[in-house]
Amino acid sequence: MYIVAREGIQALIRRLQDPAQASGCRGELEKILEIKEALAFRAEAPPSYSARLAMSPGLHEEARLLREALDAFDRGGCEEAASLLEEFYRESERNLSFPW
Repeated sequence: MYIVAREGIQALIRRLQDPAQASGCRGELEKILEIKEALAFRAEAPPSYSARLAMSPGLHEEARLLREALDAFDRGGCEEAASLLEEFYRESERNLSFPW
């Protein structure tokens, strides 16, 4: 099971900023995006309680930032991808998306 944790995102940001390590980051970006998109989809399912509805916009914003980071990575903009991932980190903190 893959868990999106603070430490993992911080490590990925550092790897994206290092040209020697950046090339191996695409798969991890894709996996995190896949997880966030699945969570957003589940948050939109018929809610059993209203908290799910409040989660959906934040998850969609996190997924949007990850898609933009992946697009930047594919264009060769590893620094831009790292910057977008930093923004994703802040959004995740704001949404309380990280596990304790």
